[in-house]
Amino acid sequence: MNTLFMTQGSGLEMFYDVMLAMNESSKLNKVGFYVTDSRFYNKFVQKNSQFESEPFCLLKEWEIVRDSRDIKPDIELLEAYEKKIGRPFLWNAIVADRRIYFGRKYAYAQDYTPRYKHEQMLAILQVGLKRMESLFDTMRPDCVILFQCITIGEYLSYLFACARDIPILNLRPTRIRNYIYAGESVLEPSEQLRIKYEKLSEHGIKPSLKSEAINFLNEVRSTHAKYEGVVPVSNKPPVTANSCRKQWNLSQIKRLVEQLKEEYRYRFGQFQYDNHFSGYIGPYVARKVVRPFRARAMEKKFSQLYVKPDKLPNLNYAFFPLHTEPEVTMLVYSKTCLNQIEVARLISHNLPVGMKLVVKEHPWAVGKRPIGYYKKLLEIPNVLLADPSLKSRDLVSDARIITVIAGSIGFEGLMLKKPVIVLGKAPYNFLPSSMIRHVDNPGQMGDDIRDILENYEYNEKALLSYISAIINESVPVDLYTMFLGRKGVYRPEGKGDSQQDHKDERKNQIALLARYLMCRYLKVEKQTIMS
Repeated sequence: MNTLFMTQGSGLEMFYDVMLAMNESSKLNKVGFYVTDSRFYNKFVQKNSQFESEPFCLLKEWEIVRDSRDIKPDIELLEAYEKKIGRPFLWNAIVADRRIYFGRKYAYAQDYTPRYKHEQMLAILQVGLKRMESLFDTMRPDCVILFQCITIGEYLSYLFACARDIPILNLRPTRIRNYIYAGESVLEPSEQLRIKYEKLSEHGIKPSLKSEAINFLNEVRSTHAKYEGVVPVSNKPPVTANSCRKQWNLSQIKRLVEQLKEEYRYRFGQFQYDNHFSGYIGPYVARKVVRPFRARAMEKKFSQLYVKPDKLPNLNYAFFPLHTEPEVTMLVYSKTCLNQIEVARLISHNLPVGMKLVVKEHPWAVGKRPIGYYKKLLEIPNVLLADPSLKSRDLVSDARIITVIAGSIGFEGLMLKKPVIVLGKAPYNFLPSSMIRHVDNPGQMGDDIRDILENYEYNEKALLSYISAIINESVPVDLYTMFLGRKGVYRPEGKGDSQQDHKDERKNQIALLARYLMCRYLKVEKQTIMS
């Protein structure tokens, strides 16, 4: 089995360990890695000195960017590639990568100013296509494994895999506890998950699986719908790994000197071609000054205008949660919704007379957007702004209808028996139209909203079939907190916190994830052959 792993920064460590675990049970032949973030890669190689001595096929994203700087785009060549692998066009691979399509400040501010000019983007695309094609020709992968799709390399690997009928396994969170699902596409919803859902709906659910689905549904209704990795609500910028105060000592001073050196490399040296590094000064100023200042200014400016919890029960409103930007939900699943102000305006234009649209900021985005962003939202006559510290559960519970682009709030609304309108591609879009409407035509949104308000019908059988399908087809692993080391996010209780417990638990979860991926590959391969 030839396996290509598409990694993102610290995801390299996770997929490398998964590869080792897979190799123990099923001997892998050729193995390849697409790697990003040269800083993390260098640290990883220092820690795993054997990595570069292994006969792996390696493709490094920063080398693609570096080698594209003196390339003039060959439009005829790009059009030839587009005809061969475009689904429908290659420009989607550029849009999918926030580090290319958006500005340098993307990681800590809403920065719409493109990092590159159009011709530079095409040059990166051209080099990426050639290198990815060469990698596929050399490896002849039987399977491509990735975690979501947020880089140009991952999107190109998806296009080449589809063109060559190579199965892909795209890991993604399910919004159910810590279950992770490996879909057959970088897009939503999963066709294979839909098929499983329909089988369970038609033939029934095994008692043990149904019991687990019922327990989850009851848990959500009685407590919360948090899933592993989600950011807690707050009116302050989220806590990150570097947010904690530290006392200055000699080691900290040495670290600062090294950071300043790396800042220089970012601006003028080896890191200037690495889109995964945003420097130190910019993020530090944003984290310590800009985002806290904006959060305080937002509170001062809008606190008297915010919708408060005590107002919700008597308010006739639709709820629209904002997404943080940029993210895969909009760049890959829902490109028609990139301008969320205009999405809010569109929804507001299609509500019943007298109904308000309550908009809430995403916890991860507090302090990222300028004050003017919220002013533009409030200029829409029937739009209100929710207090950022207000729990989404409270807003969902009292809303007459939930409107989302494609996020987890829509799923929570379904479980709380609320009609849901979805504008993008959500994993649950195939649930009955009596509960949820996917707006294919914005011009008919008003008709969709009116019809579902008047004819809403809760279908618990369908919801349990969907939850059961996810649990049955997924694997419970703490991907964000255990494998990717994300700080300040929700993690289910009952996990070992000691260093040894963490090490043992990680090893067990890596083995579990490896077995799951092997099983999913065999299943997807069988379905690919049959189709």
